[in-house]
Amino acid sequence: MRFAVILSAGVLSGIAGVSLACELPKLAMIPPKNQVAGMEAELRATATRYFTEVQAYTACVQAELAAAGGDSAPDIVKRVLVARNNTAVAEAEFMMKLFTENVGPLVPGAPAN
Repeated sequence: MRFAVILSAGVLSGIAGVSLACELPKLAMIPPKNQVAGMEAELRATATRYFTEVQAYTACVQAELAAAGGDSAPDIVKRVLVARNNTAVAEAEFMMKLFTENVGPLVPGAPAN
């Protein structure tokens, strides 16, 4: 029993340590389409910064997974890190869609997908 408690505490401490190492960026504020006029350049700069920070976050999470042993990492650690990575990617995809719909392409002149 004591061993199980110590093992659980160790795993939870490891997860807590990993969660503090990588910081998910704050969402970029994207106003409704009818409030964007004249703010496009500022919004593009803010969105570009957000997407760059998300890329850094996912790289950090992937590095943490590699440091934890990659495919050999404890199952709970692997599941937590993969979920964090996938959640960040899904969030960024949603933000890109919202940005494109409300502001236009992230890079001016680029075709909207």
